Amino acid sequence: MRQVFRVGWMLGLATAVAACTSLLGDFDVGTGDASSAGGGGASATGGGGASSTGGAEPCPAGWRDCDGNPAGCEVDVTSDPQNCGACGAVCLAGGSCSADGCSGVTEIARGYSDAAFLAIYQDEVYWTAGDDAAGSVLKVSIHGGPITRLAAGQNAPYGIAVNAHGVFWSNLNAKRVMKVDHEGKEEPRWVVDSDYVTLGVVADEADVFWAQRAGSIGTPGNGSLIGRIRMPDGEADARFRRDDMTSPHLLALDEGHVYWVDRRERGGVNRTSRRDGGPTTRVANDQSFPYAVAVDRDHVYWVNNSSTNASAVMRAPKDGRQAPKPVWVPSGEDDVRNQLPNSIAVDDEDSYVYWTDQGAARVWRKRKDGSGNQETLYRGGVPRGIVLHGDFVYWVNATPDGAVLKLRRPE
Repeated sequence: MRQVFRVGWMLGLATAVAACTSLLGDFDVGTGDASSAGGGGASATGGGGASSTGGAEPCPAGWRDCDGNPAGCEVDVTSDPQNCGACGAVCLAGGSCSADGCSGVTEIARGYSDAAFLAIYQDEVYWTAGDDAAGSVLKVSIHGGPITRLAAGQNAPYGIAVNAHGVFWSNLNAKRVMKVDHEGKEEPRWVVDSDYVTLGVVADEADVFWAQRAGSIGTPGNGSLIGRIRMPDGEADARFRRDDMTSPHLLALDEGHVYWVDRRERGGVNRTSRRDGGPTTRVANDQSFPYAVAVDRDHVYWVNNSSTNASAVMRAPKDGRQAPKPVWVPSGEDDVRNQLPNSIAVDDEDSYVYWTDQGAARVWRKRKDGSGNQETLYRGGVPRGIVLHGDFVYWVNATPDGAVLKLRRPE
């Protein structure tokens, strides 16, 4: 068991230790000092989202000061495709910029390669980037603009979630769950320190949950679990749902349950009560390396992500009483090959399920009931995390430049 004691980070160490996991409990929300370490809180335009500071007077409607020159507001963001709606928001080829924004895909941030997952909270996009010890956690307005680096020097930051109490993410290589305030004014600190790989993170205002895998990819292991961090006191509970016979990966939430995938060759999708982590319902069995999961009012959706077996987008009723059905599977009629679905997004209002495919370099959508053909929304790069917010779908491209992109959902 790793024992780490860093007095400067600790506001109280929880006494519960399970599955060789150290837990930092009872953090004080919003009371961190104003120090900034490792780039936390620094404006980091990084080649995307130029700072719009400067200029003694506010800009007229539709104009912005994008070069930082106090001489004036030089950019018309209602017509400039390189600054469409906000400084540095690029209306990509095929789109036109107007007062309504870009008619196509908008690149609202770039410059941090190996982007992984993203979350949106109060009209700001938060995302993780980097697959080594030089990783970053970042944020930008949903419209684009200056990028704020909340944390640097993170060891392969992966899953991310945000609520009123802060920004939470997993460091895959460091085997930790981390926390920082929304502005990056505090020094990032760990709230869970494990001997095992930390992966998915999901949150609402009541709880943060994380997935922990004790074995190698696709292999069960003693110490695999779903953990919970209570809000607002920050008490972490690694005993919430331990299941040594699974390989947990990514998660989703509704009011009563946490949903999580068991990523194995013959894996599955599980539903666990949020109340006590009690008996778990197996929503789906015999799924080939399920990867990401999402829920709407009635159904749970997931992607099967396998390089050796057929990939798929699946759905099933939340209670698991009916067999899962495919929404999408590869077809000989597809004009692309090497499909490898990665992340998935749904909401209650939209009749479509959206997903990224890193193998085919596509962002796709299809009707939730599986009818009709899938629609290609975007092609290029290595698309990974995806979320829905307002009228738009947002996703990140891992390469070539770690872009954050958005597109108005088609009618």
